[in-house]
Amino acid sequence: MPHSLDLVAIGAHPDDVEMTSGGWLCLAAEQGYRTGVIHLTKGEMGTRGTAAQRVREARAAAKVMGCSVLEFAGLKDGFIRADDASTHRLVELLRKLKPRVVIAPYLQCHHPDHEAAAALAVRAVHLAGLKGYKSRISPHRVIRLVHGRYSRHFEPAFYVDVSRVIERKRRAIECYSSQFTPVSGQPETRMAAQGFLDQYMSLTAQLGLKAGCAHAEAYWLSSAPALNDPVAVLSAGVQHHMIR
Repeated sequence: MPHSLDLVAIGAHPDDVEMTSGGWLCLAAEQGYRTGVIHLTKGEMGTRGTAAQRVREARAAAKVMGCSVLEFAGLKDGFIRADDASTHRLVELLRKLKPRVVIAPYLQCHHPDHEAAAALAVRAVHLAGLKGYKSRISPHRVIRLVHGRYSRHFEPAFYVDVSRVIERKRRAIECYSSQFTPVSGQPETRMAAQGFLDQYMSLTAQLGLKAGCAHAEAYWLSSAPALNDPVAVLSAGVQHHMIR
């Protein structure tokens, strides 16, 4: 059976994917790839916004990014675990969507849900391809699992040049008005503070300086990929050093 999606990003809460990988998702859709997002929870434990509001915001953000599919895994916010039940749910979603490439959170993060989501993604991607793991849907083997930057302690394996879609990435993040818009009477949070989003978006410019472009996102691989034409890749310079 052919792959249904080319790229799927997994996040613990609505807005995580947009912040770490929104640029790549926008770029991939622009390049004609079929993309999707899996939010493991609805962010119902958050200080601001209701679950219903964040679902609406997630749908708006997915539309901005040009995603073909948006899924909610239905896990409990604040209690994500790589347990058997959660793994089975994510395995079935991966087998349903059949992505070639999966983006997951980085394995080390200050937020326990993000770390748990990373471990869950690693386990589910592995089991999704095993014939011996039984579910309602036939096995699907993901070609590559990568991890998006959501930590200061991060040595990227590659960068994605998101310069031409950086404004779309920001618009996708801004869809989460419950999280990023200072509103009188709402609880104060760091993300809703005046100027936070400008400060956060400056990180893509900092990564761009390292990558040799205006704006970039950084990604990590647990193992180096095998190149079938290394001369072509390595001699092409920056155009192939970064995924464009």
